[in-house]
Amino acid sequence: MAEKMNHEPNIYGTDGATRKGAVVYTPLTLAVYDSAVLGLSNSFVWECSSHVLLDFYNQHISDKHLDIGVGTGYFLDKCRFSSTAPKIALFDLNPHSLAKSAKRLRRYNPFCYLGNVLQPIDIGLSGFDSISLNYLLHCLPGNLASKSIVFEHVKPLLRDGGIVFGSTILGEGVRHNPLAKQLIKIYNAKGIFSNLSDRQSDLEAGLKAHFDEPTIHVAGCVALFSARKRMARTVTGACPEAQGLKGLGESRHLQHKQHQQAARQSPGLVSES
Repeated sequence: MAEKMNHEPNIYGTDGATRKGAVVYTPLTLAVYDSAVLGLSNSFVWECSSHVLLDFYNQHISDKHLDIGVGTGYFLDKCRFSSTAPKIALFDLNPHSLAKSAKRLRRYNPFCYLGNVLQPIDIGLSGFDSISLNYLLHCLPGNLASKSIVFEHVKPLLRDGGIVFGSTILGEGVRHNPLAKQLIKIYNAKGIFSNLSDRQSDLEAGLKAHFDEPTIHVAGCVALFSARKRMARTVTGACPEAQGLKGLGESRHLQHKQHQQAARQSPGLVSES
Protein backbone atom coordinates (compact mmCIF):
# COMPACT_ATOMS: atom_id res chain seq x y z
CA MET A 1 0.00 0.00 0.00
CA ALA A 2 1.24 3.48 -0.73
CA GLU A 3 2.14 5.55 2.28
CA LYS A 4 0.76 9.05 2.72
CA MET A 5 3.76 11.26 3.24
CA ASN A 6 3.45 13.03 6.55
CA HIS A 7 6.90 12.08 7.81
CA GLU A 8 10.25 10.91 6.45
CA PRO A 9 10.10 7.10 6.45
CA ASN A 10 12.70 4.61 5.29
CA ILE A 11 11.57 4.80 1.69
CA TYR A 12 14.18 2.51 0.25
CA GLY A 13 12.69 -0.68 1.65
CA THR A 14 12.50 -2.16 -1.82
CA ASP A 15 14.67 -4.22 -4.12
CA GLY A 16 18.15 -2.93 -4.88
CA ALA A 17 17.59 -2.35 -8.60
CA THR A 18 14.54 -0.16 -8.01
CA ARG A 19 16.32 1.66 -5.20
CA LYS A 20 19.23 2.66 -7.45
CA GLY A 21 16.89 4.52 -9.80
CA ALA A 22 15.44 6.54 -6.93
CA VAL A 23 18.31 7.11 -4.50
CA VAL A 24 20.13 9.48 -6.87
CA TYR A 25 17.51 12.18 -6.25
CA THR A 26 18.99 13.76 -3.15
CA PRO A 27 18.22 17.35 -2.08
CA LEU A 28 21.51 18.41 -3.72
CA THR A 29 20.69 16.64 -6.99
CA LEU A 30 17.19 18.09 -7.03
CA ALA A 31 18.58 21.58 -6.48
CA VAL A 32 20.32 21.44 -9.87
CA TYR A 33 17.89 19.11 -11.65
CA ASP A 34 15.94 21.79 -13.51
CA SER A 35 19.01 23.45 -14.96
CA ALA A 36 21.11 20.32 -15.53
CA VAL A 37 18.48 17.87 -16.79
CA LEU A 38 15.53 19.94 -17.97
CA GLY A 39 17.74 22.69 -19.31
CA LEU A 40 20.94 21.15 -20.69
CA SER A 41 20.41 17.39 -21.02
CA ASN A 42 16.99 17.58 -22.63
CA SER A 43 18.15 20.00 -25.30
CA PHE A 44 21.70 18.84 -26.01
CA VAL A 45 21.84 15.18 -24.95
CA TRP A 46 18.39 13.67 -25.43
CA GLU A 47 17.47 16.26 -28.08
CA CYS A 48 13.93 16.73 -26.79
CA SER A 49 13.64 20.15 -25.21
CA SER A 50 11.60 20.71 -22.08
CA HIS A 51 9.35 23.00 -24.14
CA VAL A 52 8.27 19.92 -26.10
CA LEU A 53 7.52 18.05 -22.88
CA LEU A 54 5.64 21.01 -21.44
CA ASP A 55 3.51 21.28 -24.58
CA PHE A 56 2.77 17.58 -24.21
CA TYR A 57 1.63 18.18 -20.63
CA ASN A 58 -0.61 21.02 -21.74
CA GLN A 59 -2.24 18.79 -24.36
CA HIS A 60 -3.13 16.05 -21.87
CA ILE A 61 -3.32 17.50 -18.36
CA SER A 62 -6.66 17.57 -16.53
CA ASP A 63 -8.04 19.16 -13.38
CA LYS A 64 -8.04 15.80 -11.58
CA HIS A 65 -4.51 14.56 -12.10
CA LEU A 66 -2.09 12.01 -10.65
CA ASP A 67 1.63 12.57 -11.30
CA ILE A 68 3.83 9.49 -10.87
CA GLY A 69 7.59 10.03 -10.77
CA VAL A 70 7.36 13.70 -9.87
CA GLY A 71 10.94 14.96 -10.26
CA THR A 72 10.88 18.54 -8.99
CA GLY A 73 7.27 19.29 -9.94
CA TYR A 74 8.50 21.48 -12.80
CA PHE A 75 5.91 20.53 -15.41
CA LEU A 76 2.94 20.70 -13.03
CA ASP A 77 4.19 24.10 -11.92
CA LYS A 78 4.48 25.40 -15.50
CA CYS A 79 1.55 23.71 -17.28
CA ARG A 80 -1.87 25.22 -17.85
CA PHE A 81 -4.83 23.85 -15.91
CA SER A 82 -8.33 24.82 -16.98
CA SER A 83 -9.26 25.36 -13.32
CA THR A 84 -7.60 27.57 -10.73
CA ALA A 85 -8.05 24.81 -8.16
CA PRO A 86 -7.14 21.48 -9.77
CA LYS A 87 -7.06 18.32 -7.68
CA ILE A 88 -3.49 16.97 -7.82
CA ALA A 89 -1.94 13.85 -6.31
CA LEU A 90 1.80 13.14 -6.33
CA PHE A 91 3.24 9.61 -6.15
CA ASP A 92 6.93 8.73 -5.93
CA LEU A 93 9.38 6.37 -4.29
CA ASN A 94 11.59 9.23 -3.16
CA PRO A 95 10.49 11.50 -0.27
CA HIS A 96 12.89 14.26 -1.34
CA SER A 97 11.21 14.52 -4.74
CA LEU A 98 7.80 14.48 -3.12
CA ALA A 99 8.75 17.16 -0.60
CA LYS A 100 10.29 19.46 -3.22
CA SER A 101 7.36 19.04 -5.60
CA ALA A 102 4.77 19.50 -2.85
CA LYS A 103 6.45 22.72 -1.74
CA ARG A 104 6.61 24.00 -5.31
CA LEU A 105 2.94 23.15 -5.88
CA ARG A 106 1.68 24.17 -2.45
CA ARG A 107 -0.81 26.59 -4.02
CA TYR A 108 -2.71 23.49 -5.18
CA ASN A 109 -2.49 21.63 -1.84
CA PRO A 110 -1.47 18.36 -3.52
CA PHE A 111 -1.92 14.94 -1.92
CA CYS A 112 1.45 13.16 -1.60
CA TYR A 113 1.95 9.40 -1.59
CA LEU A 114 5.09 7.37 -1.15
CA GLY A 115 5.19 4.07 -3.03
CA ASN A 116 6.63 1.82 -5.71
CA VAL A 117 4.85 1.94 -9.07
CA LEU A 118 6.10 -1.57 -9.85
CA GLN A 119 3.73 -2.80 -7.14
CA PRO A 120 -0.08 -2.46 -7.09
CA ILE A 121 -1.03 1.09 -6.12
CA ASP A 122 -3.51 1.66 -3.30
CA ILE A 123 -3.81 5.33 -2.39
CA GLY A 124 -7.52 5.40 -1.58
CA LEU A 125 -8.16 7.65 -4.57
CA SER A 126 -9.27 6.87 -8.12
CA GLY A 127 -11.27 8.37 -10.96
CA PHE A 128 -8.40 10.54 -12.17
CA ASP A 129 -8.95 12.18 -15.55
CA SER A 130 -5.22 12.05 -16.31
CA ILE A 131 -2.13 10.26 -15.02
CA SER A 132 1.40 11.17 -16.09
CA LEU A 133 4.55 9.02 -16.13
CA ASN A 134 7.13 11.53 -17.18
CA TYR A 135 10.78 10.40 -17.43
CA LEU A 136 9.92 7.43 -15.22
CA LEU A 137 10.09 4.22 -17.25
CA HIS A 138 13.77 4.51 -18.19
CA CYS A 139 14.63 4.69 -14.48
CA LEU A 140 12.82 1.45 -13.59
CA PRO A 141 14.68 -1.89 -13.63
CA GLY A 142 14.09 -4.37 -16.44
CA ASN A 143 13.06 -3.65 -20.02
CA LEU A 144 9.90 -2.07 -21.40
CA ALA A 145 8.26 -5.46 -21.82
CA SER A 146 8.52 -6.12 -18.08
CA LYS A 147 8.11 -2.49 -17.00
CA SER A 148 4.72 -2.37 -18.73
CA ILE A 149 3.30 -3.80 -15.50
CA VAL A 150 3.15 -0.12 -14.55
CA PHE A 151 0.25 0.35 -16.98
CA GLU A 152 -1.65 -2.45 -15.27
CA HIS A 153 -1.13 -0.74 -11.92
CA VAL A 154 -2.26 2.74 -12.98
CA LYS A 155 -5.26 1.62 -15.03
CA PRO A 156 -7.66 1.17 -12.06
CA LEU A 157 -6.90 4.72 -10.93
CA LEU A 158 -8.19 6.25 -14.18
CA ARG A 159 -11.82 6.99 -14.88
CA ASP A 160 -13.34 5.48 -18.00
CA GLY A 161 -12.11 7.59 -20.91
CA GLY A 162 -9.26 9.02 -18.83
CA ILE A 163 -5.80 9.40 -20.32
CA VAL A 164 -2.37 8.17 -19.30
CA PHE A 165 0.61 9.98 -20.81
CA GLY A 166 4.31 10.40 -20.33
CA SER A 167 7.78 10.20 -21.81
CA THR A 168 10.77 7.90 -21.62
CA ILE A 169 14.29 7.82 -23.05
CA LEU A 170 14.69 4.91 -25.46
CA GLY A 171 17.85 2.81 -25.66
CA GLU A 172 17.21 1.13 -29.02
CA GLY A 173 15.78 2.15 -32.37
CA VAL A 174 16.60 5.87 -32.07
CA ARG A 175 19.67 7.93 -32.91
CA HIS A 176 21.87 8.80 -29.94
CA ASN A 177 24.41 11.57 -30.34
CA PRO A 178 27.87 10.99 -28.78
CA LEU A 179 26.88 12.63 -25.49
CA ALA A 180 23.73 10.53 -25.26
CA LYS A 181 25.64 7.31 -25.95
CA GLN A 182 28.13 8.10 -23.21
CA LEU A 183 25.56 9.15 -20.60
CA ILE A 184 23.31 6.16 -21.26
CA LYS A 185 26.29 3.85 -20.80
CA ILE A 186 27.26 5.55 -17.52
CA TYR A 187 23.73 5.78 -16.12
CA ASN A 188 22.99 2.14 -16.90
CA ALA A 189 26.26 1.03 -15.31
CA LYS A 190 25.32 2.90 -12.14
CA GLY A 191 21.74 1.63 -12.17
CA ILE A 192 20.26 5.13 -12.51
CA PHE A 193 18.82 4.12 -15.89
CA SER A 194 17.79 0.68 -17.09
CA ASN A 195 16.97 1.32 -20.73
CA LEU A 196 19.66 -0.21 -22.94
CA SER A 197 17.10 -2.51 -24.58
CA ASP A 198 14.07 -0.21 -24.31
CA ARG A 199 12.44 0.18 -27.73
CA GLN A 200 9.30 1.76 -29.11
CA SER A 201 7.67 -1.53 -30.14
CA ASP A 202 7.67 -2.82 -26.55
CA LEU A 203 6.24 0.46 -25.29
CA GLU A 204 3.48 0.27 -27.89
CA ALA A 205 2.71 -3.35 -27.00
CA GLY A 206 2.44 -2.46 -23.31
CA LEU A 207 0.06 0.40 -23.99
CA LYS A 208 -2.11 -1.70 -26.31
CA ALA A 209 -2.37 -4.47 -23.73
CA HIS A 210 -4.11 -2.18 -21.24
CA PHE A 211 -5.47 0.89 -23.04
CA ASP A 212 -7.14 2.15 -26.20
CA GLU A 213 -5.95 4.77 -28.69
CA PRO A 214 -2.20 4.47 -27.99
CA THR A 215 -0.04 7.11 -29.63
CA ILE A 216 3.75 7.43 -29.57
CA HIS A 217 5.76 10.34 -30.91
CA VAL A 218 9.55 10.25 -30.88
CA ALA A 219 11.53 13.47 -30.41
CA GLY A 220 15.30 12.94 -30.38
CA CYS A 221 15.69 9.76 -28.35
CA VAL A 222 12.61 10.41 -26.21
CA ALA A 223 9.28 8.65 -26.77
CA LEU A 224 6.23 10.73 -25.83
CA PHE A 225 3.23 8.45 -25.38
CA SER A 226 -0.45 8.58 -24.48
CA ALA A 227 -3.42 6.21 -24.36
CA ARG A 228 -6.98 6.14 -23.06
CA LYS A 229 -8.84 3.83 -20.73
CA ARG A 230 -11.67 2.14 -22.56
CA MET A 231 -15.13 3.58 -21.92
CA ALA A 232 -17.53 1.18 -20.24
CA ARG A 233 -19.94 0.00 -22.89
CA THR A 234 -23.69 -0.13 -22.38
CA VAL A 235 -25.57 -2.90 -24.14
CA THR A 236 -27.89 -1.57 -26.80
CA GLY A 237 -29.95 -3.40 -29.40
CA ALA A 238 -29.15 -6.74 -27.80
CA CYS A 239 -31.31 -9.65 -26.75
CA PRO A 240 -33.78 -8.47 -24.07
CA GLU A 241 -32.29 -10.99 -21.65
CA ALA A 242 -28.95 -9.19 -21.97
CA GLN A 243 -30.72 -6.02 -20.86
CA GLY A 244 -32.42 -7.67 -17.93
CA LEU A 245 -35.71 -7.46 -19.84
CA LYS A 246 -35.89 -3.81 -18.81
CA GLY A 247 -38.68 -1.85 -20.36
CA LEU A 248 -40.58 -4.89 -21.53
CA GLY A 249 -44.22 -5.26 -20.59
CA GLU A 250 -45.48 -8.48 -19.08
CA SER A 251 -47.01 -9.69 -22.33
CA ARG A 252 -43.81 -8.96 -24.28
CA HIS A 253 -41.86 -10.94 -21.70
CA LEU A 254 -44.21 -13.89 -22.05
CA GLN A 255 -44.01 -13.83 -25.85
CA HIS A 256 -40.24 -13.84 -25.66
CA LYS A 257 -40.20 -16.89 -23.37
CA GLN A 258 -42.67 -18.75 -25.55
CA HIS A 259 -40.56 -18.01 -28.63
CA GLN A 260 -37.46 -19.37 -26.91
CA GLN A 261 -39.28 -22.52 -25.83
CA ALA A 262 -40.50 -23.16 -29.37
CA ALA A 263 -37.00 -22.73 -30.68
CA ARG A 264 -35.62 -25.30 -28.27
CA GLN A 265 -38.30 -27.81 -29.32
CA SER A 266 -37.63 -27.38 -33.05
CA PRO A 267 -34.23 -28.72 -34.13
CA GLY A 268 -32.47 -26.44 -36.57
CA LEU A 269 -34.64 -23.45 -35.70
CA VAL A 270 -32.58 -20.34 -34.90
CA SER A 271 -33.93 -18.20 -32.09
CA GLU A 272 -34.04 -14.49 -32.82
CA SER A 273 -34.05 -12.30 -29.80
